[in-house]
Amino acid sequence: MKWTCIARDQSAIHDIDPRLCIMALPFSSAKNFARLAIILILLLMAFSMVEAKEPATAQAKEGDRIIYYYNVSNIGNVNLTDVKVIDDKVVPIYVKGDANGDGWLNLSEVWLYKAIYQVTKADLMKDIINTATATARDPCGKLVNDKDIEVVKIAIQEGEPIQYGQFCEAQKISGTGIIEVSTSMYNRKIALEYYNTMNGEGDIELDQEHAYSENADKLKRNISSVSGGNESTLNLYESTKLTYSGAQPLQGEKYLHSKALYGGIGAKVRESFSVQEMEKEEVSFFVQTMPYQPRDGLKNFRKGLERAGRDTEMVDSLMKTRENISNPAYLVGLETKNTFNGTWGTDATWHKLFFKDIKAHEMFTGTFEAEKQIKFHEYPVEEKKALWCDGIDC
Repeated sequence: MKWTCIARDQSAIHDIDPRLCIMALPFSSAKNFARLAIILILLLMAFSMVEAKEPATAQAKEGDRIIYYYNVSNIGNVNLTDVKVIDDKVVPIYVKGDANGDGWLNLSEVWLYKAIYQVTKADLMKDIINTATATARDPCGKLVNDKDIEVVKIAIQEGEPIQYGQFCEAQKISGTGIIEVSTSMYNRKIALEYYNTMNGEGDIELDQEHAYSENADKLKRNISSVSGGNESTLNLYESTKLTYSGAQPLQGEKYLHSKALYGGIGAKVRESFSVQEMEKEEVSFFVQTMPYQPRDGLKNFRKGLERAGRDTEMVDSLMKTRENISNPAYLVGLETKNTFNGTWGTDATWHKLFFKDIKAHEMFTGTFEAEKQIKFHEYPVEEKKALWCDGIDC
């Protein structure tokens, strides 16, 4: 069946799927189209930054300004125009996002809107709750409106919307000569300290990837010792396949640290080597942040963790993203298989002041084959610590 509909510029658009025109169709059919071109609004609201390790809340007071940021995404299958964001308390204003300036919310774009609300005395008597919706028009000029839009609220104080950084690097190298490779990452926000260096002179084949994301939901990989080998979300993933031989030794060091000072678990993994020959396959991984968009919603996620206590199965079910992918926070680890002629070893420590001190050291010199896994994983729910005066009147 072929349809023709008229676009907003009066030009005819031919051979369009009938769902895209919604020509004199009943409301139920129109809603089917709306589901094809859903607009997702992420409403970022409120007062205190959510720390990586545990949720934070704060009370508003009269006169405080709440800055709302609305990230509007077109997750359907056609571009949309005449986008409007409607909030029952404030008037959202477009800020940026239309990368090509064509006035259409393309499938690849995210548009940012902003609004400011000042807390009144009446607001202090109840929760500050507001509803945001969005409308747009399809290529035929028909209104698109879905009442099932998901609104996610995340607590931040005045300032920019929650951002996250990403870094990706992949390289394949084969050749003979001088080798110098170095990558380092440091981020207090997620308690990460990492570097990986090597240098030498000889024959090398290297296939290496570094991937990093402050939002673990965006970085997904399969690791054999994590989540049963199923896909997991991570803040840092590094994989290396290396073959080397040379008269001059290849020297290298890798260091991965979850810094306790900034909310990490205090675990460190260090690998070092100086080899004339080496074949190696290795994966390093790190995750510190909780699910950014939990499967059951942020409010249910927080309440669930408060109730979970020692119920590890309940925690495992909660630590899922909206896509139902496991988040294994808090985790630091390394998996390696290698054959070498020279010196190779690892050091691993896990230290918490007054509570924990674990150390593991291995170093080998000669011709060896080694297969090793190091993994530090801490339960994401803190145990309630008993007071010294429990049982008596404190």
